[in-house]
Amino acid sequence: MSFIELLKYIFLGLVQGVTEVLPVSSSGHVAIFQQILNIKADEGLLFLILVNIGSLLAIIYYLRKFIYRLFSNFFYYLFVPSSRVDTEEGFHYMLKIAVATIPGSLVGYFLASTVDTIYQDHYLIMAGAGLIMTATVLFIVRNASLVNGRQTISYKDAIFIGIFQAFAILPGLSRSGITTSSGLRRKMSMETSLNFSFMLYIPLSIGSFLKYLIIVLESPDLTNLGIDPTKPYQIFYYIAALIASIVATRFALKFMFKLYREGRLLPFAIYTLTLGLIAFMVGLVTS
Repeated sequence: MSFIELLKYIFLGLVQGVTEVLPVSSSGHVAIFQQILNIKADEGLLFLILVNIGSLLAIIYYLRKFIYRLFSNFFYYLFVPSSRVDTEEGFHYMLKIAVATIPGSLVGYFLASTVDTIYQDHYLIMAGAGLIMTATVLFIVRNASLVNGRQTISYKDAIFIGIFQAFAILPGLSRSGITTSSGLRRKMSMETSLNFSFMLYIPLSIGSFLKYLIIVLESPDLTNLGIDPTKPYQIFYYIAALIASIVATRFALKFMFKLYREGRLLPFAIYTLTLGLIAFMVGLVTS
């Protein structure tokens, strides 16, 4: 067991946690730093799922009161008819999350394996291209939050955001960036767009985990987990990365989210464009 190798995985977990919250693509950053730290790309699937679980847990904790209220409203609306006047908004909010999740779920179900295969062979090129697309989206809506202020979400909004979220299957394309930007394009406020974006992250992240869990259970082979059977201590690297992801996501939500919430999107657009161009060019040269 190598202490330096352990630090590499902890660092990747920190990168995932911080970048998951911001509109800069966590998958793109992890792919780039995998290359820099010489961590094999074929370990990427399990690793990305684990560190995404870390971010998921931190986001659920951050939104715990909002989530509790939504679930309470949903079930009260269904089973306590006398409460429907007060719980109708929360009930329909949950339905809108379900509607917005459908496009991404379908794309993920039918195309995830194809994208994963291409990603393993050309992950820097794909990450770079996705980051450039993220930068373009952020630049287009860079001033939208300054003039938009609608705090409600319609079913049309949910469908619109859900369709664009489906594109986030591409590594390097920021899911939070594209869903929040889609909300802003629909004249929603930044806060409303952000909350809906984070709520959409929860079912997709859980779905990805369950899908991979089924694959593992059908073929319980350590090599399928990205772990060398001769080096079982690698699991400690993954656990360390998971914990680092939880801590970093929580830190980012508390301290680094302010710029994003205030609608300062141009710095993120410039950053993702620069990093995307570098990753894309390096990927072309080294492929």
